[in-house]
Amino acid sequence: MPPLRAICGLFFTACFLLAVSSSLAQPPKPPVDGHAEAAALLQQARDYEASGDTKRASSIYRDIVKRYSISSSAPAAQFRVAELIEQSGNKNKAFDAYAKLIENYPQSREFERAATAQLAIADDFMHRRRYERAEEMYKSILASAPYAKFAPAAQFKLGQSLENRKEYDKAVAAYQIIVDRYSTSDYADDALYQIGFVQLSEARSRSKDLSAAIDAKNTFDEFLMEYPNSEKAAQARENLALMSGRETTDILSIAKFYDRSNNYRAAVIYYSDLVRRQPGSEDAKLASERIEEIRAMVGDEELRSSPEREETGDRVAMRRRMANQVETSALSNYAGPPTAAVAPKEELPPPRPQLRTSTRDVRPLDAGSGLMPPTLPSVEPELPIE
Repeated sequence: MPPLRAICGLFFTACFLLAVSSSLAQPPKPPVDGHAEAAALLQQARDYEASGDTKRASSIYRDIVKRYSISSSAPAAQFRVAELIEQSGNKNKAFDAYAKLIENYPQSREFERAATAQLAIADDFMHRRRYERAEEMYKSILASAPYAKFAPAAQFKLGQSLENRKEYDKAVAAYQIIVDRYSTSDYADDALYQIGFVQLSEARSRSKDLSAAIDAKNTFDEFLMEYPNSEKAAQARENLALMSGRETTDILSIAKFYDRSNNYRAAVIYYSDLVRRQPGSEDAKLASERIEEIRAMVGDEELRSSPEREETGDRVAMRRRMANQVETSALSNYAGPPTAAVAPKEELPPPRPQLRTSTRDVRPLDAGSGLMPPTLPSVEPELPIE
C-alpha cells in the first residue's frame, strides 16, 4: 500500500491540472461595460483633480481605461490622462497617450481634440529644431486622420521640417501631396510656391546641376499662372528675375572670354544671345555695341556660319531624334536609356556644340587639367548681320 504522503501528492496534482484545463477551456471574459461604475469613477477622479490631487485623479483615470475600456467614460478618461502628462512637461509621452486615444476611440468626441493637441506638440518639437521627432509626429497624425481639417497644415509642416533638414527631394514630395490631395485648401498655393523655393535652394547648393534651376523656373511659372493674386506672387517674380539675371551674367562672361581669345564668331553668337534674352537692358546695349565693333574689325563674311553639309532624309531624321533624346536626358527626372542606345555609334550624327552655362565651363585647356576647350552653342541665335 503506497504511503499517505504520496497519495496526497497525487491528489493535489490532479486537482491543479483539472483547474488549469478548466480555465483554458473557458473563453476569455469580455471587457466590462460598467457604464454606471465608470461614470461614478470618472466623477470621483474629477473631484480629486479639482481639489488639486492630480496624482490620485490620474490613477483613477487609468483604472477606468483599464477596467472599463468599452464604456462611454473611457475616451474622456484617456484624454485626461494625456492632458495631465502634457501638463507635467513630458510632451513626448503625452503625444503617445493622445495617440492611444486616437487609435482605440476614433469615433469619440475627444478624437479631434486629441489630434489637435498632437499637432501642437509636433509644432513645439519643430520649433525646438527636433526635426526628426517632429516628422514622426506629423506622419502619425496624417496616418490617423489624412482628411481631417487640420491635415493640410500637418502636411505642410512636414514639408517644412524636411526642408529645414535639407532633405530637398522628400520636402518637394511632401509639398506635392498638398497640391494633389488638398488642392482646395489654403495651403495649396503656399505648397506650390515652396516647391519652387526648395528647387531654387537645391540649385544654389548644387551649382553644377542646372536641372534643379530649370525645375524651379518651371514651378514658379506654374505658380504665377495658377495663383497670380497670391501674396507670394511678387516674390515668385523676383526669384525668376534673379535666376534670369544670373543666366545673363554667365552668358556675358562667356562672350567676353571668346572676345579676349579672338574667337570673334563665337563671341558675336553669345553677345547676340544676350541681346535676344535681355532686350533693352544695359548689358544688351553694350553687347550690341561690341557686335558692331567686331563686324567693323573682321568683316561680315568672317562671322557667317559655314554651310552645313548635305544630309539625307534618314540622317536628318536621325539627327532630330538624337537632339530630342539629348534634351530629354537632361531633365532631372529622366530614367531612360543613354543617348548612345538610340542609334548605333557609327550612325550617330557628328557631335554638335553645347551651350556653356557657366564661366567654369569656358576656361582654356590647361596641361594635365583634363578640361575641355570651350565650344559654341548647340543652337546658334541669329546674328545681327545684313
